[in-house]
Amino acid sequence: MLVTDCWKKSLSWGVTCALLLGGIVEIASADWPHWRGPEQDGVSRETDLPDSWSLESGENVLWTSDIGGRAAPIILNNRVFLNCRTADEVGDPATKIHAQEQVVCWDAETGDLLWKDRFNVFQTDIPAPRVGWASMCGDTETGYVYMHSVAGIFRCYDQDGNVIWEHSLAEEYGKISGYGGRTQTPIIDEDRVIISFMCMNWGETKSPPPKQTYYAFDKKDGRLLWVSAPGGAPYDTNYSVPIVRVINGTRMLIGGNSDGGVYGINARTGEPIWGYRISRRGLNASPVVDGNYVYIASGEDNIDNVAFGRIQCLDVTVGTGDLTEHPDASVWRIDGIKAGFTSPLVKDGILYMVSDTGMLYAIDGQKGHVLWSHKIGTVGKGSPVWADGKLYVMEVNGGIHILKPNREGVEVLSKNVLSAQVGKGLDEIYASPAISDGRVVFVTRDRTICIGKENWNAKENQGEVPPMEKETAAQDEIAMVQLVPYEASVQGGESINYELLCYDSNGRLIKKVKPELKPQADLASVKVKGTKLITPKKPETNLAGHVTAEFEGMSATSRVRVYAPLPWKWDFTGYEEKAVPGTWVRAFLALQPEELDGDTVMKSSAGKGRPSTYIWLGPSEMSGYTIQSDVMGRDERFRMPSIGITCQRYNLILKGNNSSLTIQSWAPHLRMAVEDRYNWEPDIWYTMKMKVEVHGEEAKIYGKVWPRDEEEPKGWTITATDPHANKEGSPGLYNYSLADCYYDNVIITKSEK
Repeated sequence: MLVTDCWKKSLSWGVTCALLLGGIVEIASADWPHWRGPEQDGVSRETDLPDSWSLESGENVLWTSDIGGRAAPIILNNRVFLNCRTADEVGDPATKIHAQEQVVCWDAETGDLLWKDRFNVFQTDIPAPRVGWASMCGDTETGYVYMHSVAGIFRCYDQDGNVIWEHSLAEEYGKISGYGGRTQTPIIDEDRVIISFMCMNWGETKSPPPKQTYYAFDKKDGRLLWVSAPGGAPYDTNYSVPIVRVINGTRMLIGGNSDGGVYGINARTGEPIWGYRISRRGLNASPVVDGNYVYIASGEDNIDNVAFGRIQCLDVTVGTGDLTEHPDASVWRIDGIKAGFTSPLVKDGILYMVSDTGMLYAIDGQKGHVLWSHKIGTVGKGSPVWADGKLYVMEVNGGIHILKPNREGVEVLSKNVLSAQVGKGLDEIYASPAISDGRVVFVTRDRTICIGKENWNAKENQGEVPPMEKETAAQDEIAMVQLVPYEASVQGGESINYELLCYDSNGRLIKKVKPELKPQADLASVKVKGTKLITPKKPETNLAGHVTAEFEGMSATSRVRVYAPLPWKWDFTGYEEKAVPGTWVRAFLALQPEELDGDTVMKSSAGKGRPSTYIWLGPSEMSGYTIQSDVMGRDERFRMPSIGITCQRYNLILKGNNSSLTIQSWAPHLRMAVEDRYNWEPDIWYTMKMKVEVHGEEAKIYGKVWPRDEEEPKGWTITATDPHANKEGSPGLYNYSLADCYYDNVIITKSEK
């Protein structure tokens, strides 16, 4: 699709598919395609599962693996999938250069390793122990599985590990990763794979504060269908995974938000339906649903009292919009239970919740009375799973409990405490187990364990997943339209094919129609041919704009970026007030034009909070280019900024406070970094230049710096080698603004051979 050397697709985008017109894809009970199972709520319908097991004696242990992690495994088509970090220690100079994230696939029956895919962690402050945070999800229709990495790679694999499509969420959509590791797990609903993250993008989504935004992609070909940002200003990154349920006849996507609220949106269109705030911090717990009741929990500051933590039951059928002050929305609540890490589980009218301090609570789901509590340990992070009349409950300090609960109390069937595989102390457990075909799979930091009974009978013990509640019948009257794809980026000369989806007032798809496309003024040079948008072969500059379509008095809009052939150059002449180049991602207010010595330059000011900023200038698929920029930093109270440029996910950085020049990619561990002394001065303009050459699996990274008023040196100032090449990536700008810094004359050219 993208034909130049500098911008090439490494993936197959040739998949074509039609959107499903509705209905529920049936999930076999044998699959565990979601981190909390086929019903997305931690409930398994299987029976005849183990009450006890032992690594020492081998009792009920089917297989083990020395590969561990912190994410929950999924099981699809008799295969176990896990997103985790590699075993290479970042504290060991001999191995840290090989430290990566990976997807692992085992045979569920034998534990044989079928395949794994290793990939780099780049341009995130997330450290190694928290790599592999998000669980995967699987699609029972196609067999595809989906992974969200800490660096923002969102990837679709087939069963054999071939990459079908991928997006770089940071470079394309402005994802903000933070440094705590919290990364959202994707889910499948009908034809959509949906993921959320905190972001600032371009155009109408460029302005701070960033918001947690749901992105719904076509699960087969990766087209972006819609986006939705139902919440407000965030307090934290979070990892609440949404759940899909039919409530009051409407198919809703319900999830905790980084603004401290829980929100319900239409699962097919993304339209907000209701919201309810409970905390002053972001929510990490995933909701569960029983009938019309939504259960959610928090471990942080409540919005209306001084207590920390809350378990909340909501009736979301009482209205729409903000229900926080609605007198009938809160059915009951329990304040003072810190339950911010794990997610609740509801079964047979009992709500089970593991607190942050390792207490398991059983609560009457209708009335909110605590029926009983049971201490499982000191820290609870893995969410409980219910199966075969038992609860499988984990504690961080190596404990796996199998319990038999009822309304009166709980019987301890077994407890295993695992020691660390490497070093002293206990193993650690953050993940929930997965259950499939009589097997229970536990993932700990140091290993993966599969338990079950040898002669388990699938016919007798499989169980069936009940269907969702019925939706309101589809209507004939069209209430809204959506233009698909919602956003696209192409090279000049390429076309984009659109379709218009027509929905009723309940979000049911009525039909698809051929749209009559109308490019807006910001895409004046773009032409229309039928349902296709035809871009100019050689646009004079990169374009960012919108195309609309109207049908029966309603309109829908799609966002478009069109990239001209290289070279690109920005000298910022004519930029005023807060203007930034339209195609740049996360640039608005991070950079602002300023007149300096009779020239317009871009300024990044020191501010509150974490001052590290990445700004993306082009498509994530680019390679074989050279980036150059003039830079200058100030000295403010004996502090200088770090300022740099980005090429194929590597950074060339002038570090002000220690007078050095660095090539790096993953800041917390400097996996492949090289640093040399470079005495640069404040208030002096320098020119930085960088390129990457890829030879097989190895990358050679070249950087040079020189005072702008002097001639460019012939040789490179600094070089680095990476045995695990970043083979593509957007050009970008980087700064760590401890003091003001400036950019001018940003140039992207095709690298010379």
